[in-house]
Amino acid sequence: MTVKFSLLQKKEDRPAVCEVIYDLSVDRAAHNIIEDTRRADYFVSVLSKPLTDRDNIIFRQQIFSDFQNIPGLFDSLRLLFARYDRIKSDWQEMKLGTATGRGAEINPEALLEYTFSSLKVTAIFPSTIASFFSSIGDTLSGYPITAEGLVAMRDWCRGMADNAALDEIVEISQLFRYQTPDCFDFTVAAKLDGALRLCLCDISGISEHKPEGGALSRIFSKKKADDGFRAVTAEISEAGEDPYSDSVFMLNEALCRIDSALTQVTDEVYGAFFGMSNEMMFYEAALAYADIAKGSGVPLTMPDILPADADCMEARGLRELVLLSNGAGAKTVPNDVSLTASESGLLVKGLTDSGKTVYLRAIGSAQLFAQAGLPVLAESARMSIRHGFFSHFSSAEEEFLSGDAAGRFDQEAKEIARIISGLTPHSLLLLNETFQTTSYREGTESMYNILRFMPGLGTKYIFVTHLTRLFGYMQNENAVLANTSDDPAKKYKIEIPER
Repeated sequence: MTVKFSLLQKKEDRPAVCEVIYDLSVDRAAHNIIEDTRRADYFVSVLSKPLTDRDNIIFRQQIFSDFQNIPGLFDSLRLLFARYDRIKSDWQEMKLGTATGRGAEINPEALLEYTFSSLKVTAIFPSTIASFFSSIGDTLSGYPITAEGLVAMRDWCRGMADNAALDEIVEISQLFRYQTPDCFDFTVAAKLDGALRLCLCDISGISEHKPEGGALSRIFSKKKADDGFRAVTAEISEAGEDPYSDSVFMLNEALCRIDSALTQVTDEVYGAFFGMSNEMMFYEAALAYADIAKGSGVPLTMPDILPADADCMEARGLRELVLLSNGAGAKTVPNDVSLTASESGLLVKGLTDSGKTVYLRAIGSAQLFAQAGLPVLAESARMSIRHGFFSHFSSAEEEFLSGDAAGRFDQEAKEIARIISGLTPHSLLLLNETFQTTSYREGTESMYNILRFMPGLGTKYIFVTHLTRLFGYMQNENAVLANTSDDPAKKYKIEIPER
């Protein structure tokens, strides 16, 4: 049975719909934190597939915690997995090398030489892979790991060290690593059809010897197809007019089958850890994010993950990711957020440059990181799983015709309609200054009709806006109504009323 390990999830997951990466500037923040573009892009690609299975989120939380809290563990595994992933490219390169020099005219001996060269290359890798299993197991045994995923990996590697089937594969491979065809006596079983045409060749016996010439002119076992390989043996001369060429051809066919079988088995065994160096890039970026937070004095907490039907969101002392990545982490103003299952959403009103958009991004990024199995920029947090992430951040004025407020309203309305059509139960909808350029009355009424529709879809919303009249409309809609602070000493502070 094929085994495939992953550090990113314990089992199959259906990622949440995610349309917020750009609006939350998560991609920009990641590239600020991680200098290597490829690693930053991979980190963002994982974030853009938020986990929805609580077991998978906790699985990832545990692995991150072990990497963060156990010095040396991450670097040791990263080096091993990077070398492990190179095995396949080395193998493929060496395989291609065995074909070098093959001419257009292939005689039986040249073909056998090519096949045996390919087999020798294949034979190198079972023992190489087995040694890596031992190294991974020994490495993990040398650290006080507690993460379920790492413990399972360690125990499996220990088991493979005593696996008789793997030992047999390595033993078979060792026969061919340093030898040539003339180093062996081969017995080949040839399966023939009713017309005595060759159907199948298999090695039925092999022994090493000191070559004294003519090693290929051996007796082959030829069996008929209709009696299930139970016929008597015959001299090779019966196989055709050129006994030597026929024997070489039959031996080549049999060795090709061994090479193919050994390649398939080795591929399956190798697949257990292939690709892990990519997954390590995610944790490398996550650790860099945690280091920047620590260096900036910004608190990090691993959130409590609640099931989707708990439908709540709580965070205290929340900070924003982009400001952290820009080096302004220590200056960011912490804010709180709290939404219970009975509350439909959160509205925040305030003047321009009062911190509304930063607050919205802080909430969205925290939810995204929580479902990536990572700590969030907060003092404490409890978050329910969201099955969809959607956002609408009002576009810049220059994207529309000058003074064409009606055109902008129409375009935004179409975009909102598109988002609503894709909403799934237990989604999160983030709205930033939607309908900001239309008339206050038209914008207010439109947003009211949209927001009051959200609870029926099972969607929590957070809307930051200058449409102050909307708050009067929403008094009876069980929404939390908050304001940015008017106190200059509390700039960027979001004031949420007691409930």
